Amino acid sequence: MIKNTTGIYSQQQKRILVTGGACGIGKAIVLNLLKNGHKVASADIIDIELPTSIDTASLCKLIVDIRDKDAIDSSVHKVISEFGGLDVLVNVAGICYSGDPETIDAQECAETFDVNIKGMFYITAATLPYLKKEIRADIINISSIWGVEYNPSLISYSSSKFAVEGYTGGLHLWGMPQNIRVCSIQVDKVNTDFRRNFKGFPEIPPENLAKMLHPDDIASAVNFILSSSNTAQISSIRLDAPLWYQV
Repeated sequence: MIKNTTGIYSQQQKRILVTGGACGIGKAIVLNLLKNGHKVASADIIDIELPTSIDTASLCKLIVDIRDKDAIDSSVHKVISEFGGLDVLVNVAGICYSGDPETIDAQECAETFDVNIKGMFYITAATLPYLKKEIRADIINISSIWGVEYNPSLISYSSSKFAVEGYTGGLHLWGMPQNIRVCSIQVDKVNTDFRRNFKGFPEIPPENLAKMLHPDDIASAVNFILSSSNTAQISSIRLDAPLWYQV
């Protein structure tokens, strides 16, 4: 990468790793990045299926469980071998279970933290040695409004996202002298298959689906971060859904 002395991040092709890239928000981010000419690695527990109109020559598919540290390390090495380096990490992978302080399931709680925070720890730690080599690198953690607000009916999920926010904040401060920018995107209700079919919430009336965020909204926020000036230290972006229907 050629050092940019103008303060503007070059729009040249970037090498980007996206976790949870096979569906929902992650898939929208992968598609958008590919359309913009970047090299993208999609890491997920299932394979990503893309429209035939998408050129997959710049796509590296990784089938990996983010809870498996050894598998994560191996997958990162594969990306570096194929791309020759890494400029951006986008942490999307996450799960959600409902449950209040009385009804929370211990196994579901443990799984939530294993995926939402420990998995993020593992893959971030594995990529940092390579991100540090670049003139500028970015880490974007997809978080939730329930990482800055309380939700007793999603107690384990909300707690894990508070942990994500704490991790992102510390990593943001650590990364500045390393030329690694770190940002969280706190999302509200997103119209995905998972969200529509989630048993922990009441059914959302069809007329309200259009008032939810779309996965492409989050993909656009990722583009905004990546195209911003080197001097812009964006620590978080909040995306609220214009939805009056509260859960």
